[in-house]
Amino acid sequence: MTHQQILDKLAAKHLVQSIDEDLARLTFEAMCFDKNNYIDNQFNYIFPKLMLRWNCILNASKENVTEIYRQKTEIALCVQLHKYGFADKSLVAQSLKAIDDLNKAVVLSDDFFRKSDEIKSMISSMPIQLKRKPTIPESITFYRPQDVVSFQLDNKFYAAYIHELTGVNESPILEFYNGIFDKVPTMKELDKLTAIGQVYNDGIERVSHYSVSGMKFLPDLANQVQLISTCVEKQPSNGHLKKPDWTSTSSDLFKIQETIKQIFNHSA
Repeated sequence: MTHQQILDKLAAKHLVQSIDEDLARLTFEAMCFDKNNYIDNQFNYIFPKLMLRWNCILNASKENVTEIYRQKTEIALCVQLHKYGFADKSLVAQSLKAIDDLNKAVVLSDDFFRKSDEIKSMISSMPIQLKRKPTIPESITFYRPQDVVSFQLDNKFYAAYIHELTGVNESPILEFYNGIFDKVPTMKELDKLTAIGQVYNDGIERVSHYSVSGMKFLPDLANQVQLISTCVEKQPSNGHLKKPDWTSTSSDLFKIQETIKQIFNHSA
């Protein structure tokens, strides 16, 4: 049984696609870094970044994410990691249980039930690392200028304003509001907030716009990015920040996680 055959049986096309694109992006980068001796271990580079994003599903409350979707996500993550040459013991154990739970609830097809032992055997086996770098997925987005979105990171939420898109519906260019929240903020909570900039080596806080590739699906299948509002004409004020010599910084869904940590740790 192939990885794709297992994934097809989950009946979760876009969930599978989203995880695959995330892993392709991360694995490509990890293999490049490994080749140039910038990292010691590909899995240790990939897995924390991947799970910081997808834990927004796995650790979500039942009010926000259904148990069935969480179980499908566990299995899809496990199978996709195995396909890319990696495995995590804890995730494998969760996935084995999720298979039993889905079968008990009669959620998926009879074929999934009949081949459950084969599926369990596949994800429990030793994965084979890729010899060639995967293809980086095309960067497109379903978000639009004047959208306001929230990023979830370690149970905290950070809001951002989308100014424009690169190319033809490629990457959103966004700017963060200067606020940290315990839940997805409302526009009323954001209304009086200014923008936050990034502080560089000279100690000066500058206007900071980020072009985020991989920010594709709306709604986000990982539940990390959530749409707060659309057609918001009022941008976060950044007049208190120094203007940089560049228009935006290239980023992606995983680099922006590190950026959020940097800029908001500084402001704290």
